[in-house]
Amino acid sequence: MSDENNDSKNLQLDEAAFIDFAQVEEVSRVFFEESKEILEGLDTLILRLEENPSDQDQINILFRKVHTIKGSVGAVPGGQLLGSLAHEFEALLTRIKRENRTVNKECIDLFLTSSRILKVLAQSLRDKRELYPEELSEAIELISSYGGFDFSGTEASPVRKMVKTTATTGSSDDEGVWLSVKQLNEFLRLSGELLVLKNFFQMMNQTVNFRLEPELFQRRQTDFSQNLTKICDQFQGQVQSVRKEKVSECFQGLQVLVRQASTELNKSVQLEILGEELLIDKGLGKDLYEALVHVARNSIDHGIEDQFERALQGKSSIGSLSLEVVEKNNTVFVTYKDDGKGLDKERILQKAIKSALVSEEEASNLSDDEIYHFIFQAGFSTKDKVTTISGRGVGMDIVLATVEKYHGKIAVENNPGQGLCLRMEIPIPQHIMVESALLCTWNQHQFAVPLTSVAHISSCQELQITSVNHLRYCQFAGGTISLLNYAEMLNLSTQETEEKVKKSSAVFIRVKDIMYALLVDKIEAQTDLVVKSFGKIIQGQKGFKGISILADEKVTYIVDPEKMLGLLMVSDVQKEAA
Repeated sequence: MSDENNDSKNLQLDEAAFIDFAQVEEVSRVFFEESKEILEGLDTLILRLEENPSDQDQINILFRKVHTIKGSVGAVPGGQLLGSLAHEFEALLTRIKRENRTVNKECIDLFLTSSRILKVLAQSLRDKRELYPEELSEAIELISSYGGFDFSGTEASPVRKMVKTTATTGSSDDEGVWLSVKQLNEFLRLSGELLVLKNFFQMMNQTVNFRLEPELFQRRQTDFSQNLTKICDQFQGQVQSVRKEKVSECFQGLQVLVRQASTELNKSVQLEILGEELLIDKGLGKDLYEALVHVARNSIDHGIEDQFERALQGKSSIGSLSLEVVEKNNTVFVTYKDDGKGLDKERILQKAIKSALVSEEEASNLSDDEIYHFIFQAGFSTKDKVTTISGRGVGMDIVLATVEKYHGKIAVENNPGQGLCLRMEIPIPQHIMVESALLCTWNQHQFAVPLTSVAHISSCQELQITSVNHLRYCQFAGGTISLLNYAEMLNLSTQETEEKVKKSSAVFIRVKDIMYALLVDKIEAQTDLVVKSFGKIIQGQKGFKGISILADEKVTYIVDPEKMLGLLMVSDVQKEAA
């Protein structure tokens, strides 16, 4: 009997241990979800406090955020170090409030460093990994610096060492997005409307006989089609909005980075961000941020002069960094500028020769743009001394890799003594590309031209057409425009008879400031298409971006206006060579 009682007690203990373990896992999960948003916005709160050091409301908000982290991490296994740092952070804020202190620069430096280390500690807990020795020592040193902090700034200077974390939360496919209650309600509304529409479709087939009541059936079918189109448009727009966030949110960490790097290098630098309200894809924003981190670090270390040198050159003692983000024609344009000393072309060229990136014979024929692009080579650096900010040649290659990842372009504009300008053009990533297009037929093939690029449609009978050097042209809007079908563009030679051309139609396509006309047999209709890539089997087709399948199961080729223009540009190059 005694053995049975002991077994029963052991079973109860095992069950209790299991329940406790489950509770700990749940507490940890809640902490990670709660702390993620707080830690992401912590730097912004600290910078706002720097702008208004005596703002008690801002101090109270920051205090509540840190207090929440300290309270919720207590039950998380291994969270003692994070809790200790949050406790010291909170204690200094309490001291500021109790003693009615004004937050000074050293205090802000300490808070920003603490914010960064708190993120590192939280990440290590989430990934269940041990801290790296340099991370552990910096966290301990940071905690000890709080104890001796003096508001005069003469004691306990904050730790400014830049720690590079390699931990990640997993692949991008595992990452989620945050939905607001408003967005969630909108999805629920749309799903409800789709359900009503589905029921309407079923009832229409059951209650209306299209043979006996063709007009009523046609009217209801038209209503159904219009409502379905409206809901699909709203649903597509809602899905796209979920994947976007403001530029100010994507790049909020840059202000902190600029401040930390300039403080470490004893320089005064300010960053201005234009276009903060623009909404861009979250994945693109994350990649651009990681690229701009390296650009900003190099500008501060390599480009921006110290205050003495700037004074000798008649420049402001405060260095200037400018970042502008705009969107146009489904492309994000990022312009980054600094007012430093710019790039040393000769030094870059000599370093490239020394690194065997180019021979001395080839170097003499390189353009300025080709020379400047050496800075994007992995391991390339003109700096003799390696610092914690730059000098290892790591970083600018990531910028180029980011641009190439999105099939974009990057240009370098150098003004020696005045500064550097980087211009990036990034096509907006389309996860589900829906294109409003003009359907056309040519030689039993179906083409779709994006409506955003269609400037005009005309019958060829209304055009004044001429032929020069085996190419066909027409007069339009006071200019001479190329007028060729797809096969003629590929072969750069006219093939159609004049009689057939007169029976055809012309779709005038505009790409930036350039116009050309695509000759087609017939213009069918205007519609919305889901664009699919060609895939590995078919691969890319010259002049097209993808395909779409219509309701009649016909394959439609989607015209890429820029690629199609590229076929014509070959003709211009050949004429210049001749």
